[in-house]
Amino acid sequence: MKVWDELLKLNIGNKEKFQSLFSYYVNKIKEGKLDLSPREFDKGDYFLSIEENRLGSYFVHVVPKEAYSLFKKMPSNQFLGFSVVAGKYKNKDVRVSCFGVECGKLGRSLFR
Repeated sequence: MKVWDELLKLNIGNKEKFQSLFSYYVNKIKEGKLDLSPREFDKGDYFLSIEENRLGSYFVHVVPKEAYSLFKKMPSNQFLGFSVVAGKYKNKDVRVSCFGVECGKLGRSLFR
């Protein structure tokens, strides 16, 4: 798949920041402190995208600006990489992903 090949070549800067943001949003959802209304926020060097129905779940995506154009090319019914279930909302799982950052790094960020 062409988008995945492009993503593999992409060099995301400051991955440590995105690891921290990933675990931050997981915790916010666990605490019930994140509004899950579907929308997108420009947060400076990343976007926060909240979707209501990707693969039957709510998704909160942390998307580094470097990866945003590739993220937008991905169909809404397609798997986007590593995610974790952080809670439930309206009887659906709420999953968090960080597009463009390796799953091993994201998983480790949850245990700091």
